This record gives sequence, structure tokens and C-alpha cells, in this order.
Amino acid sequence: MQFYVLGPLEVRPSSETVLIRSSRLRALLAILLLHPSQIVPMARIIDGIWLDKPPRSAVENIRTYIWQLRSLLNRADDRERVESHPSGYRLLTEVEELDLLRFRMFATDGTRALRRGDYSGAAALLGQAEALWRGDVLPDLQLGQAVRGRIVALEEQRWHVQSDWISARTTLGEHAEVAATLRVLLAERPLDETLWGHLIWALYLMGRTAEALSAYAEVRHTLVRELGIEPGPELRKIHHAVLRGKTRLADPAQARTMPEPQRVQIPRQLPASSSDFTGRQPELRAISQLVETGAVERGAVVTISGLPGVGKSTTAVAAATAVRSAFPDGQLYVNLNGSTDRPLPAAEALSNILSGFGLHQEALSDGEEHRASLYRSLLAERRMLVILDDAAETSQVRPLLPGLGQSLFLITSRRRLSDLDTTVRIGLEPLSCAEALEMLEGIIGRERVRNEAAASQTIVEACGRLPLPIRIMGARLAACPGRPLQPFQERLADRHLLDELSLGTLSMRQRFQASYETLHPTTQRCFCLLGLLDRDGITPEALAALLHCRMADADRQLEQLVHDGLLSAAVIERDEPRYSMPSMLHMYARERLNAARSGLSSPTGFGARRVAAPHLSLHDDLSDIPRESVVRADQRRCGRGASF
Repeated sequence: MQFYVLGPLEVRPSSETVLIRSSRLRALLAILLLHPSQIVPMARIIDGIWLDKPPRSAVENIRTYIWQLRSLLNRADDRERVESHPSGYRLLTEVEELDLLRFRMFATDGTRALRRGDYSGAAALLGQAEALWRGDVLPDLQLGQAVRGRIVALEEQRWHVQSDWISARTTLGEHAEVAATLRVLLAERPLDETLWGHLIWALYLMGRTAEALSAYAEVRHTLVRELGIEPGPELRKIHHAVLRGKTRLADPAQARTMPEPQRVQIPRQLPASSSDFTGRQPELRAISQLVETGAVERGAVVTISGLPGVGKSTTAVAAATAVRSAFPDGQLYVNLNGSTDRPLPAAEALSNILSGFGLHQEALSDGEEHRASLYRSLLAERRMLVILDDAAETSQVRPLLPGLGQSLFLITSRRRLSDLDTTVRIGLEPLSCAEALEMLEGIIGRERVRNEAAASQTIVEACGRLPLPIRIMGARLAACPGRPLQPFQERLADRHLLDELSLGTLSMRQRFQASYETLHPTTQRCFCLLGLLDRDGITPEALAALLHCRMADADRQLEQLVHDGLLSAAVIERDEPRYSMPSMLHMYARERLNAARSGLSSPTGFGARRVAAPHLSLHDDLSDIPRESVVRADQRRCGRGASF
């Protein structure tokens, strides 16, 4: 049985064509054929068949159409073609049965031949690929946006095949044939500078210099009139070469002065997984299930958020490493520097991504919109895994999420990016005690941890069971293999905890400071004042009493701090939200408060004392807190989280 999609949809069991009259049935078959031998999710089928809002009975309708399609194909063939799967359906075809698969095979083999300098083989193979096209892809069907995008990407692939085919034939000296072909193609794509460059070059190599210069004048006039731009650098190079008359036709290989067609390489950019990575099994399973259930067939976006030092980046890399074999077209990694004072602009991020495909800088010089368009085209037909690490906010990420393709995006951010449309949201919490100890064992050795179990547990608890501070302390302990753990335990117990959690470029204080400096000034003030409250009992009522504001305003500020990754999400106790903060972050809040009010009394043991201030405005400068207003509150507790 033969299937044809590179033109009007056709099915030929032998010499006759099977007539499928129902438009819905034709659309279903086309969608399955555009994903040959792949499981097509039900959602994609529904989106592809119904351009507008699908009916409530869409799923049942699809099942009916599948039954009808099976019956039609089974009557014409002795093989079961359509398979059912929990997430969708698959139509089984071989390369020799589907023109799309034959096109891809010839195109791949032809491109490889061109790369190794076999111009004759390349011309033959790419010519066979081009000959399979019978016009536009499925012009007789109206399909949904996601499927239509796949068709656009397929037509882009055809254009690359045509360009390589012309390059190979030009090198072989087939200038007259190439010129005739180019005239036909330019009638369809009059603004394509690459095609014009091929034509000018072919005319020149045929000795028709005047016609070559006339063709350049024609394309320049067209570009200025239609787009208001001059020809690009490659076209100008060809024009100058013709004017100088430097190229000779004695050796066809030398005559090929046009730049080699750019080859898209497969990026493999995943960083190495952390050797001490521990836990996070539910999170890793959630990401693996997206791949196993076919959820990435329409593209999947996962956000990973949490407190500074909770291990967002290492979790993303570990998850990506576990599933990377499912993404044969490559893996991209981009550090967006969102937690610094210089987040990476989207245009620069796009440039870095495209460079990973091996594209020259000249191809990336036309601005953000051009880069975004090129990026969308590259990913539309590819199955890739992309890590966007340390995102500052949603606006930084959106240009890096193309609308089409079968890629998985893992986005890490200290913020929750609540306004981003995602497939799965993962909020990382501190490790369990057992996981934290296991991580410490992986760094300093199991025997050492178990020989001093109490000290080890105190150390990981002082680190808030957060992976980064555990990694810092583990590295320091590993550098002193003969020393007992107790002295380190004692040093972590006093008010210099943040001084201890520093090693080389790793510093918890700097991590907290980077996040703090991105906050709105009002939110900064609220964060500092949390240092006056019990870190495990932060409530809107307590903060409102400090700020002399409405509870709703105080709760909004607490929600903002959760969103910004500087406060743990609330739990409901007695109908009231109660937030919490790791001890070291609570200590940093106290540091910021003391810095804002240098004369403010500060207790020496933060875990043993709580202090409170009188009513303040939400917008007051913290330096205006009078010294005498700060009172000790260890003798009594008032309300549900602070003393006043």
C-alpha cells in the first residue's frame, strides 16, 4: 500500500486509489501520516481536526473515525495498520510505503554525500528527494495550527534540500539546468536571497555576466521596494565576485566560491551530573512520565522552583540526563543568569542557542525577531531537550519557548513563574533528614557520618537540609579527613553560621543577597522584618501587626516572598496560613534588618530569642526604627507567631 502526503492526500493499495470522502476521516489519516509510526496523542488529533472549539463528544468522535479508518485500510490491505495506545494512536508504515519517509531518507543521504564532497551522489539523491513532491503538502485539507506548523517545517526542509541540490549541481557544472530550475523556484519565492545568489552565480559561470549583474539589480530593487532593505552580506559577496571577475571555470571545485550551506549540528550541551546528587525521586519520575506517556509530542514545559540552594539546577540536569536518550536531536543548556544583576537578554540567549547548532554569527546578525524565527524553525521538526537555567521572570523565558515541536523544556527559577503556561510545576523543598545524611555520606564517606551520627545530623539540620550548604560543608569536611565533626557542628550552631557556609565561589550569603536585591523595595522591607518573627510561625496577622497594615496587605507580601523563593509555602493551621523560613535565611533577614538600622539591638542567639518592634508603615524606612522600640519577647507570646 502506498501513502502520499507531499501533495494532495492519496492512498493506493495497488494501482487504484482508495477514495476517502469524509473530510474528518481524511484529516485524521493525514495527521497520522505526518507522524509516521509515532504515537499521536489524542489532544493533537483533536486540535488538528477541529480548527475551532472541538465538540464535547470529540473523543468519542475520534474513536469512531479510527474504527472507520481501520475498516477502510483493512479492506485494502491484509495488515493491521492503526494501533491504539493509552495516550493516542499510531499508523504503521514502512519507508517504501510513504513518500514523506522516502523524502527524508533521500534528503539525509544526499546531505551526507554533499558533506563528504560526493557532489555527483548528492545531486542524484537530492534530486530523487525533490522529485517526490507533487505540489504543496495536503493543500486539500484544513488542519489545526499544531499540524499546520509541522507542514510549514516540512516545507522548510524541502527548501534546504533544493538549496543543497542546486549547490551540488552548480559544482558539477550543470549551470544551464540550474538556472532554469532557479527561475521556477524564484517565481514561488521572489524574496529568497539564497536562490537569487545561486542564480547570479550560475549565470556568471555560464559566461552571461551581464545577465548575472541584471539579476542582482532585479533582486536589489525587489528587496528595497518590498522590504525596505538592501541585499544581505552573502548576496553582496557574490555580486562583488562577479564584478571583480576573479573566479575561473577551469576547475569546477574552485569555481564554487559560494559559502558552503550551513550544516546544523546536533548540540550536546548538558552539564555533568553532580556526583553527590541525592533524592528527588518523585520529581524525576514526574519528568520521566512526560516522556513515557508521550506528553512531549506537543512540547512540554516543566518549571522547577524553590529556595536558594535547594538544588534546582542539579535536579534539572539529573532529570535531563535520565531521559536524554529520548531526544536524539540534541540537548541545549542556557544559563539565563536570572539571580544576578545582569539577566541574559532574550536576544543574546537566542544567539547562544543558535550558535549551539553550529550557525555562523553572520546568520545571527539580523536582530531578535530573525533569531526567534530561525529558532522556531529549527525546533519545529526536532525532538530536543532544553534546560533554561536560572530564569529571572516569565518575560525572559517566553521568547525561548517555540510554539511547535516535540521538545521538553526544563526551566529553573527562584521565582515560581506562575504566569507561565506549563505542563508540570515542581516546587522543591529541603531534603528529608535521611536524604541529607545520604548526601553528606556521598561527600565525606559513610563510615565517618555513621561514626559521628549525632554531629552529622546536627550539621545537616544547621544547613537547613538544603543541598548547596550541605555540599559546601561536605567539601570543607572532606578537606580535613582526620578531624572529628563536633568542632564543625559547634561552629554551625552560633550566630556565624553564614560565615561558615562559604567556600571559594560558593556562598549562601551571596546567594541570599542576589535574591534579596531583585525584590521590590516594599518586599525587601517585609523580608527584613520577618527576622523579628518566629521563623516557623510567620503569619499575616503577625506581619500586619508589625506593619500596622491590613492583614490582606501583609498576606500579599508573604505570598510575594513565596513567589520570589525566599519563603516556604504556607500550611493552614486553625484556618490561618502559616509560613516558614529556613534558619539560615531567617538569620540573613536579621542581618539585613541590622544593616538597615545599625543601632538596632540584636540578640546573640537567634534561635533562643525573638524581638519585636512597634507598629510600622508598610513603606517606612527601616532605619527609622528607634532603638528603644525593640524589646525582648522570650517571656511571653502574644497572638499566633510573634510578641508585641
